Amino acid sequence: MKNVKINIALDERNRARLETKSYDRAYVDVPNRALPAGLKEELSVIHAALTGNELPEEGSTFTVRADASGTFKRLYSPTVFSTEEKGLIIRWGTDDVPLAVTGGKIGAVNADKKTKFAFKEEQIGKYGETVLSVSIAKDGTLYTMPFPVKAADWEAGVSPDVLDVLLDENPDAIAEQIAVASDPSKRGEGTGGPRLQGHIIKVAELPIGTYTITSYRVRETSYGTDYMIQAIVDEPFVATTRVKDEATEEWGDAEVEVSGFAIVKPNTALKKLFAAEPIIDDANPGTLEVTAHGEWNGFKTAKVLLKCSAFKQDDGSFDIDF
Repeated sequence: MKNVKINIALDERNRARLETKSYDRAYVDVPNRALPAGLKEELSVIHAALTGNELPEEGSTFTVRADASGTFKRLYSPTVFSTEEKGLIIRWGTDDVPLAVTGGKIGAVNADKKTKFAFKEEQIGKYGETVLSVSIAKDGTLYTMPFPVKAADWEAGVSPDVLDVLLDENPDAIAEQIAVASDPSKRGEGTGGPRLQGHIIKVAELPIGTYTITSYRVRETSYGTDYMIQAIVDEPFVATTRVKDEATEEWGDAEVEVSGFAIVKPNTALKKLFAAEPIIDDANPGTLEVTAHGEWNGFKTAKVLLKCSAFKQDDGSFDIDF
């Protein structure tokens, strides 16, 4: 039997074509009608195995992420996410393929009965990633496609071994290990606002001073609610951040120069302030003031103040304008 493994990072020639194109938005969906005929045929087999439907000509499978100058930065392919209701899906373009866990196995709700599913670690481009591998045989050919699993904890990730154990022992907990999919109507914006820029650093790495905050994002992790804060950096400084070594594939601490912008991870005190749902955007920027540095159990700490013009109001919120 012939084996066909779909390369979701694309072959060198077609990836180069996407990389040489200029883009007018941060996220651009690549229409399926623009795909090479051979790749479209392979994707159609997997799509039909998962959903029972043909690959939509006017839909999309891949999304390009570009930087502010319109230059190609990254290619996204269909990915496994969890949902707010603790379910599991494959986000394929703007469509969601529902997954189900029964009898210690994972599969798609509307899949062909001959379709095989397995959690594995595979090389995607330069990096090893945990994927949901989907396979089906058709006309003497075995087609296989890896779907990256988006971990809730982006630093630690989630291994296929952990997911396999949960399949057998606690399938309901799998969704807690996987990141929640963003609202499809806001595709390309990310959850909670515009694309964030700069190195990701802890708030304790910010020098003492005042910083303008232009936006923030809320994200749910296996450890609870967390926030990513967009800060403007007027004076460059050196900070420690987490980076992935391309040679060893391992995460470690490294010093980087921070200038222009920084994505700030809050401490516990700052998380409490953002839990109040401040209104912070380009039209209503906030101010973050770092007043002091300290140390606790060998870790850097910081005292901070957050000022904003207003908070979100609804029927369930406390009116503090008194």
